[in-house]
Amino acid sequence: MCLNFILYFLPSKCFAIDKTDFISIQKLISNKDHRGITYSPSQKTAIINPDYGSAVYINFVTKQTYSIISNWPNIAQEWLSDSVVHITGSCGTGCAQSIIFVAPATVISCPTHDYRITSLNPREPPDYYNNRPLLIDTKKGIYVCYDNEDNIQVLPLPKYPTIHPPKDYFSEKTEIKNGKLVITYENKYGKTKRISYSKI
Repeated sequence: MCLNFILYFLPSKCFAIDKTDFISIQKLISNKDHRGITYSPSQKTAIINPDYGSAVYINFVTKQTYSIISNWPNIAQEWLSDSVVHITGSCGTGCAQSIIFVAPATVISCPTHDYRITSLNPREPPDYYNNRPLLIDTKKGIYVCYDNEDNIQVLPLPKYPTIHPPKDYFSEKTEIKNGKLVITYENKYGKTKRISYSKI
């Protein structure tokens, strides 16, 4: 269920494939040419904001980087452990957006949930909406979210990386073959691609 959620919900405009190399990020840090940096408790990794709307993960030991988000106003991040970060930002008036990043390459996003003061007219637009998780517990390895039907779901933090479909392709078929995840993609012209990913 969690893998299905990651595959179908996450390939949205907010998430970008990593195109930021380690050396470029190191230069930004040494030149202090960034909008903020938040180090993990161990100081071995960090989230850097190259501009006011982006967040990039960097691991100083393995030299890995991962572009987590772009084009979010008012980004803030909080390390919950050495491998889990909660990132929040604004998406307009009365709206907030949020993701959970599990290092080195997994992005989790809860569905959007409306919050309303009970005295408001139900025909009016929602008073406030966001997709903030209700709980992230790194010791138990779980997070808690509302689903699209306003039910509360308790889900495990995934151990597999987020998969970004090739540009202009979508998928409706995923299978396991020889212990590997195989995804069949198709574009609007009917051209298909089958890509094999890591072992499951």
